[in-house]
Amino acid sequence: MAPTESREGLRNHLGNLLIPLVLVVVSAVYFVETLDYPEQEDVGPEVVPHLWILFTAIFCAYLIAQSARGKGKADPKAGQVGFVAVFAVWLVAYLVAIENIGYFISTFVFLAGSMYMMTYRNLVVMGCIAVGWLVFSYFVFVKLLYIPLPIGALLAPLLE
Repeated sequence: MAPTESREGLRNHLGNLLIPLVLVVVSAVYFVETLDYPEQEDVGPEVVPHLWILFTAIFCAYLIAQSARGKGKADPKAGQVGFVAVFAVWLVAYLVAIENIGYFISTFVFLAGSMYMMTYRNLVVMGCIAVGWLVFSYFVFVKLLYIPLPIGALLAPLLE
């Protein structure tokens, strides 16, 4: 393969190369963080993170090798960058709303609004998914794990 062909092949797989490289760096940071965990004779609290980090590194190394050789699917063509920016602002607004309005109302609006932004228009299904997620998260976080979700100023007078 000529040098220009290999550069072109690498350019077409750059996204597939960058994502696993970033994951390896993030895994390395997490590994360093686990070095402060208390040591025990048998299985300590660092074992599960170390296993996750190991498997992540192995799979990322495989993806990096595939991308460096130009194997696998090429990166998709650039899409609507403006939509990504609008969705990022929408996500930030949701995160701010959780504290002010509360988890339940803001999450319902966020999920329904996100589905609508992504051109899904079946209102019944949108409502069922949003309500289903709220019921699921209530039982898992509040009832099972005893983690209180932010109520917000809007619902606080009704629930306190």
